[in-house]
Amino acid sequence: MTRILKITFAFLLFLNPAFAQNVRIKIDGPAVMKGRKAIILTREKEFAAVVHSIKLSGDSINLQMDPDLLPDLYQLQVSGMKGSLTFFFESGMRILLDTNDVSRSLISGSASNSEWQYFHKSIRQPSELKVNDFLKKEAKARKSNLPDSVNYWRNLQEIEKEDLNLKTLLFIQEHPRSYVSLYLLKTNWYVFRHQEAFEKLDSSLFHHRTYRYLKEKKKAVSRK
Repeated sequence: MTRILKITFAFLLFLNPAFAQNVRIKIDGPAVMKGRKAIILTREKEFAAVVHSIKLSGDSINLQMDPDLLPDLYQLQVSGMKGSLTFFFESGMRILLDTNDVSRSLISGSASNSEWQYFHKSIRQPSELKVNDFLKKEAKARKSNLPDSVNYWRNLQEIEKEDLNLKTLLFIQEHPRSYVSLYLLKTNWYVFRHQEAFEKLDSSLFHHRTYRYLKEKKKAVSRK
């Protein structure tokens, strides 16, 4: 990184969960960055919604968020800057924001982000690269009017997707205390709803809104 902004997230947790959680963000960076708009969005597959819109400055910025929403996957974007950062918003984390490409920003002090980066780089990203390669080869076969070849590359796509599902399930089973596992169960609920992975999640996750949401989903499955 040639230039960076340092963002420090200091979380003040209230004992009563009925109150919102005060999130204080300290931003240090070049004066030229002051005044730029930054947005924090929720992130679920192709869906995104703005949670906070802030203006970069040298002062602390206080955000209000419900304590049962964190940790979870969010996205950071800055106006006039290339890329976006997908990250797990978590207590005590630090972000070194690359001012040339936000996606190259670095995160430390977050167990959830370490787990997310492991899953993304070691499991999901390699699978997505394979599927995209198979898609290109399928398109080439279709253009050449080779139906057998088209079916071949389609089958490989399905096999790879099934393999990704299996590896994702194994990750969840091996990380029952992880908020990343909770997120993955939510975004892949239809695939894993009968795998009993939800029942094996650790009690430390019970406070989270996603856990309560999945609990209701599980009840609905059990009634059928």
